[in-house]
Amino acid sequence: MNAPLQLQEYYCTYCGGTEITAEACCYWDNVQQKFAHFYVTDEGYDHCATCEDQAHGAFRPITDVKTLAQIAIKQKDKELTT
Repeated sequence: MNAPLQLQEYYCTYCGGTEITAEACCYWDNVQQKFAHFYVTDEGYDHCATCEDQAHGAFRPITDVKTLAQIAIKQKDKELTT
């Protein structure tokens, strides 16, 4: 049996905040009439809302019980609607 996937959050390595905006690219899909093919650019920069400045973002495991519960509830709701 496979181990459960470790959930991660993206955070600012300077202050630890998780309100990070990452630079990304996407393309307009004429057929679907929406932006698609999103990817985060490696050469881009991150902006931290807590620091209110350019920052360096990284991933770490989610350890906050409230956040883990919110994710579990959302996943369960999604299962029930499909």
